Amino acid sequence: MLTYLSMTNAILNLNYLHVLLVTVAGFLLGWLWYSPLLFAKPWRAGLKITEEQMKAAAQKGMAKFLILGFLLTFISTFGLAVILNAHQPESWIKGALVGGFIGVVFVGARFLNGGVYEQRSLKLMAINVGHEAFLFAVQGALLILLRDF
Repeated sequence: MLTYLSMTNAILNLNYLHVLLVTVAGFLLGWLWYSPLLFAKPWRAGLKITEEQMKAAAQKGMAKFLILGFLLTFISTFGLAVILNAHQPESWIKGALVGGFIGVVFVGARFLNGGVYEQRSLKLMAINVGHEAFLFAVQGALLILLRDF
């Protein structure tokens, strides 16, 4: 059973270097996911954003977007690391399953809920939820691999 004490211990006993490394991996995964190599074009189309609008936004302050994105990725990676540290899955596969579960059931469900009210296309919601599910699964696996390394 998860208690306040076990969560406190999970936080205090985290390997923050691992959290930082997995944050970098997650941030790079997001870059790849939303890049022209994968889903940039359908993602932009779903949001009705042109390439020119993206370039204009980048010129206004891409560094701010990247720093904030990295910080938020760190926060979610930290949360996943605490959960995994508290429950101690025995393998990277279990870490991936826990991460994927969190990505779909918690994050994905909230994205879908917002997408319904915002009248987002099914394709756009699938791209965004797919990213979160895949991201958390990969990060869950990496956190356990690093722990066991």
